Amino acid sequence: IGQSEFDTIIKNKGKDILPNEAGGSFEGWLEPGTYNVKSMKSASEILKAMVDKRIAKLDELGVPAGSDRERVMIIASIAEAEVNKADYYGKVTRVIENRLEQGMSLGMDSTVAYGNNVKSAEITQNMLDDSSNKFNTRIHKGLPPTPISNPGDSAIQAAIDPPQGNWLYFVTTDLNSGETEFTDNADEFDKLVQKYKANNEDAN
Repeated sequence: IGQSEFDTIIKNKGKDILPNEAGGSFEGWLEPGTYNVKSMKSASEILKAMVDKRIAKLDELGVPAGSDRERVMIIASIAEAEVNKADYYGKVTRVIENRLEQGMSLGMDSTVAYGNNVKSAEITQNMLDDSSNKFNTRIHKGLPPTPISNPGDSAIQAAIDPPQGNWLYFVTTDLNSGETEFTDNADEFDKLVQKYKANNEDAN
């Protein structure tokens, strides 16, 4: 099966494969796993198998259907991209919910990076200032238009039922261990940023 067959399906926004709430984007909607693709005759059959398995998994996890499902997927995908420990997914999703509730921009580097097809460490100031990037959550309030990663079960469960808390900020202060600290105070956030910088300098 040629790549062009897959490209055509993506160009046609997954017609007859993706659910309506996906908005024509496969991002986040392909369930990881093992598939017997040798028995499949077309790109659409392969992609439909992966999407159908994803939908079944979301049903199994109790993710609400319709627009709420895409919302959960977007939030979970940000949590998946922002931290590297499942222990933190819940707090990150709560930060997102708290920021949305207060009308704050999400300000997530992971979304800016996704919109530029780079890693978060490769973001430039020009990218941060670019309002044409719909995934620039430093400028555009609300959630990005689609998921930015393929969230795993733990991140999805965290997005469904995040823990209670007033956190508005978080910083991964130790890149080696992945330690991430959370706060609801802007001054404390600035201190955490300085801590991150100090730890990062020590690592270098």
